[in-house]
Amino acid sequence: MKVLVLGATGATGKLVVDQALAAGHRVRALVRSPEKVPLRHPELEVVTGQPTDPQDVANAMTGVDVVISTLGATKGSVLTDATRAIIAGADRSGVRRVVVLSSFTVLRGRLSGAAKLMSGLTMGAMVRDKTAAEELLRASDLDWTIVHAIRLTNGRPTGVATVLPSSAPLGLGASVARADVAARLLSSVSDDGWFRRALVVG
Repeated sequence: MKVLVLGATGATGKLVVDQALAAGHRVRALVRSPEKVPLRHPELEVVTGQPTDPQDVANAMTGVDVVISTLGATKGSVLTDATRAIIAGADRSGVRRVVVLSSFTVLRGRLSGAAKLMSGLTMGAMVRDKTAAEELLRASDLDWTIVHAIRLTNGRPTGVATVLPSSAPLGLGASVARADVAARLLSSVSDDGWFRRALVVG
């Protein structure tokens, strides 16, 4: 399988790249700054471009089987613009499978009072951007999966990223290791039970 990773220089994206290569997949990373990808591997292709630019994304999507996005931004419309670029790129490249990392803070109706207050005060712009991006993806005809992660840490992986039930309240106290979330993103690629569905992992 050939995977296009957007956000490959981020903390979670780097782990997706590492794990995908370790699993024997071919990886293409679309990055703004190639020097931030020091890894050298015969199955890793690093291309320079903007994840918000439709032309760059469409070119990067050519010849891949799936797009995994771990993009993050604290302000602006980066995620919304990148999602538009992915959808447009899918029309040109024929790629249908998209797996996107999002945040539990988007799920406002499930947040505890403290989580809703704190995320609203400190993460409002990010939440709005992620919410708009998800709405675009849900309205598309792509085979998408949205993975909402609870608070991410750089802790030791457990080997399991548990899918939380839809009734589970979401607070600030729980956390999950980025490595476990990266593994879940990769495993979701071929899990057609999650096509056009969203899940929360913790």
